[in-house]
Amino acid sequence: MTTLAALCTALECTPNDLIEVDATPVERPVTPSRPVADLPKAVSARGRSMPPL
Repeated sequence: MTTLAALCTALECTPNDLIEVDATPVERPVTPSRPVADLPKAVSARGRSMPPL
């Protein structure tokens, strides 16, 4: 916010003059679900750095 305020002061403008918001929704491509056979195999609990999903 400090940088934005400094820019507006230097350029003698408002934040609306500097920022444009595009609220158009973006469509996500449809991806087919992965078959169960392609899922990674379970790893033993030893050496695991993160909890299982």
